[in-house]
This record gives sequence, C-alpha cells and structure tokens, in this order.
Amino acid sequence: MSSLVFIVVCLALGLALQRSRQVPANAASALNFYIIYIALPAMVLTEIPKLSLDREALLPVISTWVVMGVTAFLVWSAATWLRWSRSVTGAMMLIIPLGNTSFVGIPLIEALLGAEALPYAILYDQFGTVIALNTYGVLVAAWYSDQHAAWQKVAKTIVTFPPFVAFCIAMLAVISPWQFPEWWLTATGRIALSLAPVVMVAVGLQWQLRLERHALVPMATGLSLKLVLIPALVFGMFWLLGLDTLAAHTVVLQAAMPAMISAGILAISHGLAPRLVSSLIGYGLLLSLFTVPMWSLLLSA
Repeated sequence: MSSLVFIVVCLALGLALQRSRQVPANAASALNFYIIYIALPAMVLTEIPKLSLDREALLPVISTWVVMGVTAFLVWSAATWLRWSRSVTGAMMLIIPLGNTSFVGIPLIEALLGAEALPYAILYDQFGTVIALNTYGVLVAAWYSDQHAAWQKVAKTIVTFPPFVAFCIAMLAVISPWQFPEWWLTATGRIALSLAPVVMVAVGLQWQLRLERHALVPMATGLSLKLVLIPALVFGMFWLLGLDTLAAHTVVLQAAMPAMISAGILAISHGLAPRLVSSLIGYGLLLSLFTVPMWSLLLSA
C-alpha cells in the first residue's frame, strides 16, 4: 500500500505549498503545462507499446468503453436535469466518465486482487481510459471551454494534443513489427515516473477545501456516481450474467476508481470549473481508499 501513502503525501505537499507565500502565483499552471506536454506523453510512449490484445483481453477492453459511455450519459442527464452551467457540465462530463485506473487503480487492484489481475487492469486502463482521455477528453474540453467552437477547431485541438500525438506514435509499435529502441523506452520511462508526484502536487496546489454552495450538489452527484452507482451497476450486470472471474472482478474495481487526475488537469487547463474539479479529485481520492476495498470485500463474499 506504499503507493497509496505516496498519493496522500504528495497531495499534502501540494496543499502545504498552496499556503506558502514563496510559491509563485502561476506554479500550478506551470505544473499543468509540464504534465500535458512532457510527462503524460512520455507515459503514453512508454506503456502503450508493452501491450497486446488476445481473447482474454476482450472483457476489460469492451467493459471500459461501456462503463464510460453509460457514465457519460448519466452525467449529461444529471447536468440537464439540475441545470448546471456550461463550465460545470463540461468539467463533470470530463472527469466523471474517466477514472483513475492507472496510478490509483493498478496498485489498488494489485493489493486487493493480487498480481494475477494486473494484466486485466492495464488493458482496462491503456485501451480504455488512456485512449478516451486523448480523444473523448480533448473533444469535451475543447467543446465546453468555447461556446462557439467549430468542429474544425475541435478536431485541430485533438490532433495537436501532445498525449494524442504520442498515442498515435506508440500505436505504431503495437500494430507493426517496428519497435522503440531500449534506450528510448528507458528515457521516456524515467520521465514518466515524474507524472504521479507532479500531478498530485499540482492537484494539492489547486485543491480548495471549501466550495461555494452552488458547487456542493455537482460534487456530491459526481462522487456518488463515480464511487457508488457505476460500480454497483457493473457488479449487478456481472452478477446477472454469472460472471465471477478475475477479469470481471478487476473490471468492477476499475469502474469504482475515483476521477482521473490527468482528466482533471485537462479540465483545469481549459478553465472548466477548476475549484470544483480539484476538490472532487482530492476528496474522491481519499474516499476511494475506503470505498474500493469495500467493493473488493463484496466481490469476495
């Protein structure tokens, strides 16, 4: 569980720096820029070429897209019914469907289900949320951050988004005999290691413990959907289908993960309800340390 302690420590450091007068006013923006343009592309270039698809991979790969689609529909329905602003709607459409299935999901699943579940966890993450971040995520961020965004502008934003460019390059190593040289993977891997601490410090720098009253309902709705309702729907569906395999258990726990930090950084960089996003990610991370193990206990019952 050392990875979880690491999450909390980096988040606490960010909160401490937020209260320091010596930290520049644009520190969070600078960290966000580093994450989007350097650390996240490096992780994509390092991790995507390691994966391969086979029959056993179908359940997590298909499930991740079904889960994200259903979640996005529920968020959009809630936003329409509760009449959220465009900024809040865009933020919620971005961070609730995309779960933290990598930095939080992988170590939690290893701790709760064992190392045998890691291949399924990685497939769920890399062929689901990572791809969605670089396509769906960029589309939502561009669309909701500009009321007059033309499709041409949105498309340009997607194809020039650094992690998406990195993803396209990395996919060449998956679908072709060509492979990245070892020295390249070593270099990108070392840069990618900086993603987790920098992201958590950046979230801490922007995390507001107190929210405006109008943000309480979106936050409660988002946390309920992400940590309770969505995993309950996945659990119920697998129970009805009689799926009681390690892959199915992995999917349930991945569906129960809190909001993806990288999606939050993307939302914040586009000005989509930054205080709400930072608080929802921070509180979601802390709550998930209790809710995800509870789902694991339910699976083993």
